[in-house]
Amino acid sequence: MTVPDALPVTTDPPDVPAPPGVRAVDGNRAALALLLVQNVVSAGLLALKVPLGASLLGAFVVVALVGLTAFRTPMRALFRDVRWRTPPAWGVAVAAFVLAFLASRAFVLAFVTLVPSAADSAPQFLSRGADLWVLLLAAGVLVPVAEEVAFRGLMMRGHERAAGFGAAALTSSLAFAVAHGAPVSVIGILPLAYVLARVTQHTGSMWNAVIVHVLNNTIALGLGAFLAGRLPTDPARATELLSNPALKVPLAVGAALFGTVVLVVLHLWLTPKADPQERSAPGPWLSGAYVAVLLFGLTALTLTFPPVAAWLETVRAAAQGH
Repeated sequence: MTVPDALPVTTDPPDVPAPPGVRAVDGNRAALALLLVQNVVSAGLLALKVPLGASLLGAFVVVALVGLTAFRTPMRALFRDVRWRTPPAWGVAVAAFVLAFLASRAFVLAFVTLVPSAADSAPQFLSRGADLWVLLLAAGVLVPVAEEVAFRGLMMRGHERAAGFGAAALTSSLAFAVAHGAPVSVIGILPLAYVLARVTQHTGSMWNAVIVHVLNNTIALGLGAFLAGRLPTDPARATELLSNPALKVPLAVGAALFGTVVLVVLHLWLTPKADPQERSAPGPWLSGAYVAVLLFGLTALTLTFPPVAAWLETVRAAAQGH
């Protein structure tokens, strides 16, 4: 009697559906949670006289814990995503940073030239001693990583799946810029945010946006620390050149045109890479959390706008006088 050949044995696991990607609503909620936790925790620590660097480091730790616990499902989806697993392209990231830095500062120069008092609304991230190094670590490296996970990793990814590359780049950039509050900050961060979105889409890796963001923050903080005490402390003296009527409009227009040209070059260069996740879950991207992010930023933007800030200061002084 012949023995039939043994049936082939396979060890391949059964087919299972691919894990769902990041949802737009989860990305919106993650961005809102980051803003609330980061601002509340850092403000609370500062109120307790904790140095700025240590306060931002403490806020990052809490943000990371909240992200890994309250947002476990979208974070797991992000960890599986090709954007998380694709290594960075350092040459592209550095080149994008240089151009984005130039465009960002050009728009800031144009705005401050037309509205010199807006320079006073820019938040100052200054420290000294050992806390300066903590500040460089927290605000220069760790906070950018957290913000990239929330805005380009979760929010933009969810918006891409719902509405496509173009809409996602615009909506995530607007939310990220407005969330920074101060008018001069929003003007400078909006072009940078758009480059962060496009470089992520162009390379298929969110780590390029992390590199650009870290370079921007660390250089800005380093320059701020180096120039502290070396520039005029009187705002009128510091902005005297920018207030010259003969130079005001030409300088503002020239800076704005330069920034626009650089941004157009970046837009044409950083074309999105084909990705099956785009519009894989078509649907609405707008949610209450996204609106809350915009309202959060718009409120801060309004309160720090120079005429409003001056009026509030007058009201405060009058109240103290009584």
